Amino acid sequence: MAAVQSPVLDLTPHIAAIEAQLGVLDEALVSQDAQAIESCSQGLHHSLAEAMAAFRHAGPDSLTPQLRHQLLLAQARVMGQQSTVRRAAHSIERTLGMLLPQEASATYSALAPKSGQMAVNAYRA
Repeated sequence: MAAVQSPVLDLTPHIAAIEAQLGVLDEALVSQDAQAIESCSQGLHHSLAEAMAAFRHAGPDSLTPQLRHQLLLAQARVMGQQSTVRRAAHSIERTLGMLLPQEASATYSALAPKSGQMAVNAYRA
């Protein structure tokens, strides 16, 4: 009985779609347009889902060394974008921390009367 082999599929269009979505996301991040970033992120997620489905159906020889290299470059771009977003979020948190300082939290010791106040109250009584 002969082994059934998966057909070799061309994954190039899927990787090209991922790269295109990463490029659009780069532009959206530079423009700092929240709606565009959200839209591009969803487009990238869709392209990644389609690529994953294609990879599952592709034969083991479908991922050539060139395509593997392109995927590694795409991964590096994603990591760079994540780093950019983290730095921006940290900068925003730092700025908000300076503009809106933390209020003293109410703890049990803050709610309890101070010993000096207790002495004054005892003296008045």
